[in-house]
Amino acid sequence: MKVFSFFACVSLITLFNGVMKLRKPEDPRYKIDRSRKVFVYKNLHQNCWSIRQDGLVKAHTKYLYMWDCLFQVNQKGRERVIKEKQKNVHAGIIGYITNVPIRNVGLKPIGYNPYKHKTFIQGLSQKPIYHSQEVVLSTKAVWGK
Repeated sequence: MKVFSFFACVSLITLFNGVMKLRKPEDPRYKIDRSRKVFVYKNLHQNCWSIRQDGLVKAHTKYLYMWDCLFQVNQKGRERVIKEKQKNVHAGIIGYITNVPIRNVGLKPIGYNPYKHKTFIQGLSQKPIYHSQEVVLSTKAVWGK
């Protein structure tokens, strides 16, 4: 039922009609090459997702579709968060960006809390998850299958 409520709140047209904001659209270095993977992480300061490719944060977005995704946690960064009690960018999703809407059939919530888990987890089962064929990101939740 949660999956349905997510899609009820966010119109599909909004999801793939230009909600991605390029940081410097006039600079060709900031153009995202969709044929290559990106690293996406939660930007806590702007309440959005930051998209990094080639070492540059190229865009920010509230909603994103991705495919062929790996969930990555840098353990040294996680240990630093636990020790210093201050969050840093140490975890994210690596995959391809797509504009093709992902069907909500079979999507499960995915989460990560550095204080509780060493990896990303499937929200309902609390089992570690390392890969997902399709992922939907919003400011409120991450869903994958």
